[in-house]
Amino acid sequence: MSSVRVLILVDGLHAREIVSAVARLVDLRSADVLLAYVEGPDARAGLDLVRQQGPGNRPLPPDRERELREAEESAGGAAIAEAEAAVREHGANAQPIRVTGKPGHAVCELAEQRRADLVVVRAGGRDRPPIGPGSLGPAARFISDHCRAPVLLLRTR
Repeated sequence: MSSVRVLILVDGLHAREIVSAVARLVDLRSADVLLAYVEGPDARAGLDLVRQQGPGNRPLPPDRERELREAEESAGGAAIAEAEAAVREHGANAQPIRVTGKPGHAVCELAEQRRADLVVVRAGGRDRPPIGPGSLGPAARFISDHCRAPVLLLRTR
């Protein structure tokens, strides 16, 4: 008998709460837990927009570009590490996965490639209400609308 494969989208917020909620529904010790962190284009796209509107439309200096890339990598590493620690607290191990792209698209593709039985996404976010029509951000909305695997939307308290 094969175990259930659970793909959890990790964004650096509420990792312990999300893993604990999943652990109440799925025995993580017998599951294949995949922790996905997506480095999306959003932060860089915002900087590109500001840069295009600035005087002279000059690119970022190489040292600033490097600092930005290092900050993105550090944030992803911290998010994955926190989620892995939360999974270990439930007596399980997880496989960290880092991908680049539009988060919704990347998670749907990853779920398909890895044959996920369940995709877990946090509803509500930094600038989203916990419930209601605006509670899903663009990535969560895309995943819930397009993912072939069952999607569990978790709301943090």
